[in-house]
Amino acid sequence: MKKSLIIILAGIVFVTLIAAGCTNSPGLTPATPAATTAVPTPSLQVTTTTTAPQSLSWSGTWNTTWLGSDGNLTLSSISMTQAGSVVSGIYRYAIPGEGVYNGTLTAAMHGNKIAGNYSESDNDTGVFEFELSADQNSFTGRWAHASAGEGALNNSTLFWNGIRK
Repeated sequence: MKKSLIIILAGIVFVTLIAAGCTNSPGLTPATPAATTAVPTPSLQVTTTTTAPQSLSWSGTWNTTWLGSDGNLTLSSISMTQAGSVVSGIYRYAIPGEGVYNGTLTAAMHGNKIAGNYSESDNDTGVFEFELSADQNSFTGRWAHASAGEGALNNSTLFWNGIRK
């Protein structure tokens, strides 16, 4: 009986050692070592130098040409100012035999484009969109009368282009 008790106790010790991973017996895979206190790793600080994107400026005086809904070309000079992403401008043009007209425009800038509304002294109002060239010395655009309805600008073939003075 003493012998069986020793064998049982030895079996329990053996199982306990295997469960605890404290064995180097051949043929047995050692258990994963217990976790230890982590040593802090120094953080890496990466410094990069980036160049800020060039500021787009609509401010200035522009010589413009637009195609009227009557098929005639109109020349005007627009003086635009920019405050953040808001662009406003005033312009004046003459139609021979009719008179001189004044206009204003207000727009919001989105990337290299501005889109907004114009209003003229003959009660003509409408919408426009201009796209600034990469060298910022010209723009291409289109416009539509407000009376043409919502979405008219999307299908408009009426251009309004300008070159910086």
